[in-house]
Amino acid sequence: MVVQEVDIVARNPDIVGENPLWNPDDQRLYWTDNRSQRVHRLDPATGAVETVVEGHSFYAFTLQADGSLLLFMDRTRVGAARAGEPVRLVIDGLTGEREARFNDVVADRLGRVVAGVIPPEGGTGSLYSVGPDGSAALLASGLEMPNGMAFSSDDRLLYVAETRGRRITLFDYDVDSGTVSNRRAFIDLSGEEGGSPDGITLDADGCLWVALAGGWSVVRYDASGAEMTRVVFPARKITSIGFGDGELSTAYVTSSSRQSTPGEEIGPEGGALFAFQPGATGVPEHRSSVSAEGGLPVR
Repeated sequence: MVVQEVDIVARNPDIVGENPLWNPDDQRLYWTDNRSQRVHRLDPATGAVETVVEGHSFYAFTLQADGSLLLFMDRTRVGAARAGEPVRLVIDGLTGEREARFNDVVADRLGRVVAGVIPPEGGTGSLYSVGPDGSAALLASGLEMPNGMAFSSDDRLLYVAETRGRRITLFDYDVDSGTVSNRRAFIDLSGEEGGSPDGITLDADGCLWVALAGGWSVVRYDASGAEMTRVVFPARKITSIGFGDGELSTAYVTSSSRQSTPGEEIGPEGGALFAFQPGATGVPEHRSSVSAEGGLPVR
């Protein structure tokens, strides 16, 4: 089934919009444009958009248990900030990954963060676990650009988009130890046309929503990996998806206006923030609980 009724919520436009995350504390949607070095906040009641954190390349973030933002940046640095306040340094880079950067992240139910790391030029990326005490452990390597991630409702499965590999990879996840095992392919798009998987999220029915960068669309897959619904957008580079509003019944979708090559088609609304009614509800995202005490302002 193809759905084409989408609303344009904001026309910034973002260069590379990412990480739409609903904050139930203030009933706002947060997302980042990592190339313009800003985190935005939308008030759906008024349509007003404001910049709440800026000045650094924020590739992804989580909502902390205390309501602040945990920000994953370049040189594998991690910062923390509240809206309107300076970013404080939490982790000054991962050992052996100082030339790399974070990509996408997701928190588990115990407050850890699983974070994708990609090298500056080519090569494969890795997954790390960042614990509440700020320690980091390598979970998996050799991923072809790890991107969007999502946990199953019981946190026993971890879905990871490999954008360059054009697949969704599935791991078993041990929430007690924060480790992964039994890596296998869940959805393989390498033999198809229509974009590469970027941001992902699960709904309350256990179905996976995948933003297809270069594919003009978001696709919903059932638990077996079969396509159920395709939502088409007036933007070629669809980057991520997250559920919002008080009932988590609205899907918010980010996009990119960046041309990777001169003259590349991006669509008439590339870089816009979109919304649509998916006919399904999301599940609340876990909050991270990584200690940010005593951090100095990021320079």
